[in-house]
Order: sequence, then structure tokens, then C-alpha cells
Amino acid sequence: MNITAIREVIQQSETPVPLAGEHYASSLAIYEAASDQRDRILAWTRKTLVPELHEDRASILSVGCGAGDLDKEILEASTEQSEVVAYVGLEPDERQCQRFVSQMGEKTNGRVQVEARNVGFEDLRDPRRYDLVIMVHSLYYMADPAWAVEKAMGLVKDGGRLVILLAANDTLNELSSSFWEVEADREAWFSEDLDAYLNQLGLSYERERIQARLNVTQCFNPDSAAGTQIADFIAQVATKKLTPQLQDMIARYLDATSEHDGQQRWLPHNVDAFTIEQQAVSYGALAANAGR
Repeated sequence: MNITAIREVIQQSETPVPLAGEHYASSLAIYEAASDQRDRILAWTRKTLVPELHEDRASILSVGCGAGDLDKEILEASTEQSEVVAYVGLEPDERQCQRFVSQMGEKTNGRVQVEARNVGFEDLRDPRRYDLVIMVHSLYYMADPAWAVEKAMGLVKDGGRLVILLAANDTLNELSSSFWEVEADREAWFSEDLDAYLNQLGLSYERERIQARLNVTQCFNPDSAAGTQIADFIAQVATKKLTPQLQDMIARYLDATSEHDGQQRWLPHNVDAFTIEQQAVSYGALAANAGR
């Protein structure tokens, strides 16, 4: 089963039901629990990002923070490096933002200030600049990713960094990108697209692959609710509301592309980390320089 055949059927089918609200949040939680990616991102963050923070005071903006599961770990690591940490989480979904507050709010004290902003990045109005701006798996959801990168860079202090974590459009993400193109009538950006854009702008940056794996064993158990939600998050749609033909094609695609040891099945769940230091360029001119 190849992705081209799946895309052809998607184009001929009714518009799929995208993940949203509580369905999105619960599917994300189960999906992340089946992967070791978060732990590997945190290990990379502790090794690469945290040691570069100022020892006296650090300010961090997390764009698309979700429920704050990763952010609370980043915050804890940051307090080991910096005497005072100001941490701002930006999340457009109200329920996810409330969860972020419950995860992070109790940590607020004399050394730590946590702020949650329930607003989309497109609507953010913030005169502040940050030592570190983090976008972890959030650029896919931006209607204009090139503009979002430009705006994010404008929120970085002199000497600060923008860090974008983005997956490649590989086996795991081909399904979601196929459905996204139908749902939103646009293409989502993956790491290859960001790499090309930054090169087009002529900006210097570092790109490092963080290798991880997603356990998809439960996806092959038709009675597993968790397996259904993992498949939902992989495809970014409610798979049980797809036609039987598409459900079968997705199952066969996962079967053909996953690795297995006789008991467990895995898909590569790698993510590329882009680190872009604040550079002496006019951000208002970025679009022109990129030929937009």
C-alpha cells in the first residue's frame, strides 16, 4: 500500500473530520505516551539549550505549549541554570491552556514567573522580547508558516535564539499531510520546507535530528481504543469516521511501513531541531528577501 493510492481515495471522499478539542487532546496524550520522543527532546534541551541561558535571569516563550507536559520539564531544567526564569506559554485551545496553568501555575514563586496566554500566535500582541522562543510541533498548524517564522524571530532578544522542532515529511507524517491538504486546502510545513526557507532567507542556523520511535502495536488491535486514538493522531482525523475503504488502506499502510520484532511494532518518530540565533537583519524585509 502506497501513499499515492491513499491520496487519490482521499480526494474522492467526503471531507474528513479533523481532530479538535477534547478528541485532539486525549489522542495527543495517548500518542505521546506511546513514543519516547518527549524524553529525547527533553534530554536534547538539557544538553543543548539550557546551558546557554543566562545564569541570573532567563525569559522563555513557548508557542503552542499545549497542556504543558514538556514545558514543565523544560522549566524545571531552566531553574537549574538560571536564578530567575520567566516562562510564557501560548496556546489557542482554552482547555489545553487551562491544563498548562494547572501544570505550571503551582511553580510560580520568587524565582519563577509563569504566564499562560490563551491566544493564537497570529493574534499575539507582545512588546516583549525573549531569550528563547520555542516552537515544538506547532509550525504545522500555522496558516502562513513563513510569516510565523518571521514573527517568531522578531520576538527574540539580541543574543537570544529561536528553536523550532519539526518532523520530516516521512512515513509517519505522510498520512497527516495528505489529510491536511484536503481539510485546510493548503500544505503543512515539515522540516524540509523550513530548511529550504531558511536557506532562501540566507540565515545561518543549526539543524540536528533527534531520533525516536512510536509504538504502533495497539493500532493493529481493532478493539483497542488507545490504538484508534494513536491512529487518529497519526492521520490527524477521526479514522473511525472515514470510509471502510480508507480505514483498510490506512491499516495496510501502517502494516507495510512499520518495523516489528514479532511482538511490537514501531514507526520512526524523529524530529529535527532548528536553532536560529538572533541575527542582524531587518525582519520586515524577510519576505522580500525570500521572494514571497
